[in-house]
Amino acid sequence: MALAEGQVQLRDLVIGPGTPYRFVKGSHFNPFKREVRADQGGARAWSDGSWSGAEWAEQVTVPMRLVVMAAGAADYVQLMSHLLAAFAPSSVDVDLRFVMGGTEYLMRGRPRLVDPESRHVDGHVYVQAAFVATDPTVYSGVEQTVTLELPSTVGGLTVPMTLPATVPATVTSGRALIANAGTKPTGLRLRIDGPVVEPRVSLLTPAGTAIVRVWLTLEAGQWLDVDTAARTVYANGTASRRGLTTAEGAGWPVLPSGIHEVAFNAALYNTDARASVTWRDAWH
Repeated sequence: MALAEGQVQLRDLVIGPGTPYRFVKGSHFNPFKREVRADQGGARAWSDGSWSGAEWAEQVTVPMRLVVMAAGAADYVQLMSHLLAAFAPSSVDVDLRFVMGGTEYLMRGRPRLVDPESRHVDGHVYVQAAFVATDPTVYSGVEQTVTLELPSTVGGLTVPMTLPATVPATVTSGRALIANAGTKPTGLRLRIDGPVVEPRVSLLTPAGTAIVRVWLTLEAGQWLDVDTAARTVYANGTASRRGLTTAEGAGWPVLPSGIHEVAFNAALYNTDARASVTWRDAWH
């Protein structure tokens, strides 16, 4: 479903302009409030002031003060039922999508509150709702994906020649440029399809080359799902292979802002091996 400017979507419910769920005038949808959490801190024992350890962004509460435009008691019950279904408890994070400036974004978290402020069942009924983004990152609404084959070599010295002689060779496929248009590093989701022996995916950035390598062999029809942000590795969608995985160089690949190169490789070449790299732009 394509959202219009100013609209917000939670599960199947769309809120905002053109819907029966409107934001109260003067109470704008604001997903950008941020607070900082310091895991360690306190007064300095032998000096003025205090000290603070590592700091992180807190979860974000996104309040939504709505007016539900009901046409009568029956309509009120229907509209509130849909609102409650959208804000129902969840065992996993759900997406909160919104459009600003013609671009769709999303945040991930849990619905937390639906509180009607009056008992009216006709006309304008005010409701206080809230969504808690357990991950405070703002992501692009659209995912990007590139699919890589293993690198192969064409050309080069293949017949006897009088030396010295130079015949150029070109490496094809296996590499691509990928871009994060946001301001915050974003994780990569990798799907590696066999047959492939000891596959590895590398991300080349100014900070160094980050490599994730899985020390196993995939047969045809088998695959790996790798999440470099969560640092999880699953074979065929179920069995964890985290114990057979190493992060080398600069560690687990996380895509910084800007344009960077990603590469797919393996211990042996196979024309059918594939690696799909999927990511979203991310903002603080």
